[in-house]
Amino acid sequence: MKLRELIREVRQCKSASAERAVIAKELANIRTAIKDKNQLEYRHRNVAKLMYCDMLGYPTHFGQMEVLKLLASKPFVEKRLGYLALMQLLDENTEVLMLATQSLKQDMCHENPFIVGLALCAMGNIASTDISRDLARELEKLLKHSNPYIRKKALCTAIRVINRVPEMCDEYFKCAVATLEDSGQGHGPTVAAVQLLYSICVRRTKHCKKLRKYSTHIIGRLSSLLRSSYDPDHDIGGVTDPFLQVYLLKLLRLISQGDKKLSDDVDSTLAQIATNTESNKNPGNSILYECVRTIMSIEKQSSLHVLAINILGRFLVNRDNNVRYVALNALCNAVSSNTDAIQRHRNTIVECLKDADLTIRKRALDLIYALTNKKKYKIIGKRFVKLFNNIKYNNLLGRYS
Repeated sequence: MKLRELIREVRQCKSASAERAVIAKELANIRTAIKDKNQLEYRHRNVAKLMYCDMLGYPTHFGQMEVLKLLASKPFVEKRLGYLALMQLLDENTEVLMLATQSLKQDMCHENPFIVGLALCAMGNIASTDISRDLARELEKLLKHSNPYIRKKALCTAIRVINRVPEMCDEYFKCAVATLEDSGQGHGPTVAAVQLLYSICVRRTKHCKKLRKYSTHIIGRLSSLLRSSYDPDHDIGGVTDPFLQVYLLKLLRLISQGDKKLSDDVDSTLAQIATNTESNKNPGNSILYECVRTIMSIEKQSSLHVLAINILGRFLVNRDNNVRYVALNALCNAVSSNTDAIQRHRNTIVECLKDADLTIRKRALDLIYALTNKKKYKIIGKRFVKLFNNIKYNNLLGRYS
């Protein structure tokens, strides 16, 4: 039976018991086919059906060895299906996974870049601590590969490896910095390198100081994205590669904390992003939000903080509930250090109490409670009286009474 035929039979079942009967019969046929050496040509078909049964919640552990045999096959189609099944049917705690180490090692050295990509993808998703340690050196070689496709996959895989084997941070840090400095690698490897650097700095703070030496490259790459013209390959919603911009901002926020000189260097770039980024669509909003978070993390108080609060104030009048909630949450986190700037938007914040979304009303009330002081309680109180004459908020105000 082909996979499409099995799917058709399952869809035609009128009850759960009928579905279980169909799956049980097919799993029994697959067990028989596994034992029969004359049906090896149907191995890929059986593994595909096992993946479908696994998605329906039925046990398929008896087919794990068939997956490993597909990994060792030469045809690309079977190998691709084997890696897909490996990532779905197994996890890092499966004991059988260790038997896939040799296949992964061989495929990481394969001449076909797409087979190398399959091995890296599987390793980045389910590699255990032992596999990560065994293949760490092979991965380090691929981090320096001339093919941007392979280097991007290797950089993404390295994020999982450093989480399992932290001692590899030093070696991978050098490779990621080299990719960041090489402007000819393209956007894909650069995005992966920035994510790897961020993960390394989060895990080991000593690398933040090392990365500050290369801050000019990070700021320069961010500025070039702002000045770049329309690029159909990387343009999303009128913004050039918003993913790379967001990751660069996150990395700058992490390494600039506690460094006054770097904070001064970042100021002008952050001001350009805050004033020149379109906020009509989500890609622009995501960049502005990360820009606001980066501004708030800078040690000194500056005019940029007021600009960041004004951006959040614009978010409060957005039609998207998600954008409004994010803005309210960010304002709640910044209310202790930027109370005066947030007070200018108190009317808009009070208007959020009329929103149909309960979570937005609760978050707005939290923010209003934090803004209320001896000087402003009369002004805010008058607004509440007008508002509560038409709408009942007794349940919301219960814990503030």
